Amino acid sequence: MANKQLDPTILDLQTSLESDTELHELCCSMIAEATSGRAVTAKGSFAISSVQTLMEQLDSAMSHAPEWPQATDDLHSLAGLPFNQTLLNLMETPSGRALFKRMEVNQHLKAILKKWAEFLETRDSLYVLNGRNGWLSRGAIAKLEDMANRATGHHRSFTELYECPNESDSDTLGFQSWDAFFSRRFKPDVRPLPCPRSLNTLPGTPILNSCESKPWQISRHCSVDDEFSLKGQLYSLRDMLGNDPLTDHFHNGTVYQGYLSALSYHGWHSPVSGTIVRVHYIDGSYFSQLPMSDPLAMEKSQSYLANVATRAVVIIETPEPSIGLVCFIAVGMGEVSSCVATVREGDHVEAGDEIGGFHYGGSTHCLVFSGKTHVEFEEHVGDEGVSTTCNVPVRGMLARCFPKPIEAIGR
Repeated sequence: MANKQLDPTILDLQTSLESDTELHELCCSMIAEATSGRAVTAKGSFAISSVQTLMEQLDSAMSHAPEWPQATDDLHSLAGLPFNQTLLNLMETPSGRALFKRMEVNQHLKAILKKWAEFLETRDSLYVLNGRNGWLSRGAIAKLEDMANRATGHHRSFTELYECPNESDSDTLGFQSWDAFFSRRFKPDVRPLPCPRSLNTLPGTPILNSCESKPWQISRHCSVDDEFSLKGQLYSLRDMLGNDPLTDHFHNGTVYQGYLSALSYHGWHSPVSGTIVRVHYIDGSYFSQLPMSDPLAMEKSQSYLANVATRAVVIIETPEPSIGLVCFIAVGMGEVSSCVATVREGDHVEAGDEIGGFHYGGSTHCLVFSGKTHVEFEEHVGDEGVSTTCNVPVRGMLARCFPKPIEAIGR
């Protein structure tokens, strides 16, 4: 493939990799490490033998939409993402981890993924919806229905669950692009708020689930300046919040993290009622992960991603003095890094209101609570450090907050 056929964003990355001696050495070492001792195949990163072939595969990925993942295990949800397929074995090498943390490389990746996102908003991306193995195939629809219904015990069909522009169109259900399908909305009655009686009869301030997601991890007593350990699951709140001036409010606080499947609804909803006091975006590393030899390494790097990946931060000031600020963090994974907030600073939101959403794939999110607040999670959420097998419904009960006794603050 001649260079003139490559997308301009790919050419810019190639120029940077080939003109900078350090980046070029890292890239070549990454390719050598990924292919060392392994058979070269016709597809995937094993077939990458040079910077040029890497650029050609990235260029090819730009015209491909995420395919329906044939694996039925939810943790395989990144399997259909074209850039992840290309880079999977490269980004877990020592040199790959170093390369994908470089700011200049991530600036190029941001431009590439922005261009790819434009493709996903066109009708050309619809080819992955229909067909025997498409997202709207019988088997896929059954999985999508099961994922949504399992959280509530209902037995609704896809068109009963989701708003579809044209339910009579069996090919696309009226969706005009891949992104329109992927960012589909639940119908209004599918995820109702908890009834007022259940919210108000028990003590404490209710916290609603911000995303349709599986609990991944709960960490308490998180220092804003604790260094993150690659072998552990600690959180650096200052890094997570992009050194925001409000970070100190969350010192010694609690961090809840949930994981969104590629099969799930991807909207964000406010966990509490209050005023939006901060909305900002933090550029991070698009393909950085924990060092581990595992095809599912990106999913297993959840806590690490919360510190280094591209993310959006929304901070809400509640009227409850015992709670104060609650922070929602949306974290992109791999090319799944389009985080779009739909609220502005100064907006008032009620608990359960939509505040934004992910585009293009599965992601993770965090809720951060003040160190002055004791958070009691619902029984179905699970214990600290334990992920469950079922989604907690978006806008459903997640936890209750109580003021910590004065003697407990700081512990």
